[in-house]
Amino acid sequence: MEMQFDAQRISSDQDGVWLCLRVRDITAARGFVMKATGLYTAKLSKYREKRSNDANAYCWALMDRLADVLNTTKEDIYREMVRRVGPYKVFHLTEDEAKTFRVGWEKIGKGWPTEQVDYTPDGDRVVIRAYYGSSTYNTKQMSRLIDMVVSECKEQGIETLTPLELERMKEAWGHAQRD
Repeated sequence: MEMQFDAQRISSDQDGVWLCLRVRDITAARGFVMKATGLYTAKLSKYREKRSNDANAYCWALMDRLADVLNTTKEDIYREMVRRVGPYKVFHLTEDEAKTFRVGWEKIGKGWPTEQVDYTPDGDRVVIRAYYGSSTYNTKQMSRLIDMVVSECKEQGIETLTPLELERMKEAWGHAQRD
């Protein structure tokens, strides 16, 4: 179960320390407490805003226009942009392992490319770079992706939003997430 919280309080008694969290979804919190029995493990991580559907749709529309001009597909443009922006993970695998891994990784989605970038110093393994698709991107990463697509479009003479309109769209990501 995942819940967002925006404040915490610590108190203690004879049994130990209590960490109290104020959650936004009271129904989910009540549901959890009513069903909770036994011991639990919790993982807390910094909240990252997700991209808005408008930003995602705009990015794909630009990639589609770019693909028309460059005589390719929007999926090929997308994979190239993902390679330029990152993030990625590096794996050292035997050649057989690499073949199997690459097929599996790339089946996750359109924007999950892999590439062999080197061999290990001993020459026994290949170095594979596996990229994460934009569905995993936080606001900052998605912003870099859109900025790169916009830059490519401008180079090709494709009309894009003004910088002010683009900034407003990026700011809307946070507002859409909180509403």
